[in-house]
Order: sequence, then C-alpha cells, then structure tokens
Amino acid sequence: MQFNILENEQYTIIQIQEARFDAKLTPSFHTELGKLKHNLREHLLLDMSGVRFMDSSGLGAVMGCYKMLRNTKISIINPQKPILDLLKLTRVDKLILSYSTIEDALAASA
Repeated sequence: MQFNILENEQYTIIQIQEARFDAKLTPSFHTELGKLKHNLREHLLLDMSGVRFMDSSGLGAVMGCYKMLRNTKISIINPQKPILDLLKLTRVDKLILSYSTIEDALAASA
C-alpha cells in the first residue's frame, strides 16, 4: 500500500495513495497501522482523497483501525462520493466523521 504519513503535535495524517482500498491492500494497512499505533497523535486523519473504490475489506480495515485505536479520534478526509456513500450506507459515518478538508476536521475537534 502506498501512503504518506504526516505529523505535527496534534495529529497524524495517513494519506492513502491508492485508487482502490480493497482486500489486496488491507493486510499492508493493518501492518503499517500496527507499527504506527504507539506513536500516533491524539487525532488520526485518514486522507482518502485519492481513493476511488473501497470494498468491504477496506471498510473492515477502517473499522479495525477504529477498534484498535479506541482512545484516538479518527476522521476521514475528503472521501470521494462512492466512499462517502458506502460510509453512509453502513452507518460508519456515525462513528467516524468525514470532512472535506484537514482544516475542517481540526476545527471540529477544537
């Protein structure tokens, strides 16, 4: 899985650099998240602006992240319409909020 990690004192951003977040990529997402989990800031932002397709495995990976990081606020940044529709359909949008920009997510958590 291709991604970038950006950090400051308040948040960690994982920018997913793949068009598809599916069964092929979820194992590497879990592995990398496991490596990062002890060094994450108080707010984890999953930047999904490049993701055009996410299947149930990708959704499961996001929920696994939510469960693993119970004491960390998690937000999804700039999800494309198909991803946003999936989050709404499965009601994940009630647990993990989505925002158009990083600034919006940070303002909401302040």
